[in-house]
Amino acid sequence: MSSPHVLVVGAGAAGSAAARVLAGANAVSVTSVGRTGETPYNRTLVNKGIASGLLTPEQAALPAVNVLLDTVIRIDSTKRIVRMASGASLGYDALLVATGSLPRELEAAILGTDDAVAAGKLTALHSVDDAIRVRDALAAIGGPGRIVISGAGLVAGETATLLQEKGHHVTLLARSTLPGVSVFGHELAGRIADAHRAHLSTAFGRVPVGIWVDGDVLTIQLDDGSHLQADLFVVAHGTTPKAPAPWNDGVGVDETLRAAHLGLYAAGGAAIHHDDRIGTWRIDHWAEAVAQGEHAARTILADLGLGTDPGQYSPRAPFTAVLSGSMIAGAGLTGINVPSRIVSADPLVVVNEHEGVPVGIIGVDAASAVFDWMPKLHTPAGPVGDASELLAHANPGAAHLNNHYNTTT
Repeated sequence: MSSPHVLVVGAGAAGSAAARVLAGANAVSVTSVGRTGETPYNRTLVNKGIASGLLTPEQAALPAVNVLLDTVIRIDSTKRIVRMASGASLGYDALLVATGSLPRELEAAILGTDDAVAAGKLTALHSVDDAIRVRDALAAIGGPGRIVISGAGLVAGETATLLQEKGHHVTLLARSTLPGVSVFGHELAGRIADAHRAHLSTAFGRVPVGIWVDGDVLTIQLDDGSHLQADLFVVAHGTTPKAPAPWNDGVGVDETLRAAHLGLYAAGGAAIHHDDRIGTWRIDHWAEAVAQGEHAARTILADLGLGTDPGQYSPRAPFTAVLSGSMIAGAGLTGINVPSRIVSADPLVVVNEHEGVPVGIIGVDAASAVFDWMPKLHTPAGPVGDASELLAHANPGAAHLNNHYNTTT
């Protein structure tokens, strides 16, 4: 009797983590399917290592678990067959969609974007190819360059910080006058914005309306009539889920990471979570994708009668980023529409809670406190009102932990 065949579509953080758990069970046949021509890689190293020239793409590669590089274009969940770009197809007993995400682009109405891309002056910063474009563009400048980064999230802020530290003049451009408020909340977003203003040039509350290329110089016209000149324009607007047809906009899952179709699961950036208590949410950073991939793999094994059901998935994976001299650390659900409150003002620590239960925590220069809170999230006994405990563990000097917990949001 043959072993059940589990197909993992996607070979990034969630997919590779799931494949490791499944292969370690020695009870199923596992096939991972990655994108055609793309070696699976650690996406946290795109801006942290490759774009800045610290690492080569080869050094960012992930170890493979029986990976087939042939992009899946459609899933037939009724027949349990996937169709791939080459025309080949594969059957499965269980399938995990872990195809990650796509970067949000500039608005199509902005004039001149195609010319800027063609000139190598405009790029996203999401994939290895993007990172190589940034690396090569910086090298071609031959010295300190003028870099404009559009975005208000962690990747935009972290990349701006890294490039500024390497001697480039960086301008951080954001539509909101208080960038990141929907993710960080007013107090923390305000502190981050102040830090950016102290370390970088900023253009907050502004959007580009036109881009012109003149030789090696890019001119970006803003909506107030002002202009920015740049050697490189990097867009880091966050991500949207990516999945094969018919779920091009992501796969909906329940609290166990099971999808609506029998034998179908999703994890990582491609998974859209529906929770009756707190609504719909999605998290797209490395540690969270790994945790979801591992949980989904254990759920698959349980459904195949080969393991114990791990039950509900509750996000508590951590992330960190250094933004203009400040260490931002968080865990769990930090960007959802639930009440939040400040439990420590210095260092700043904010807890998100639903009906008295902590579901997420985020702080600035308080990494140890955040990490101590990770196991308390989603438990009714979590002492959300005890600021003294948080202060006892807060450690403004914990920036070295950034090497262990990395965000890609």
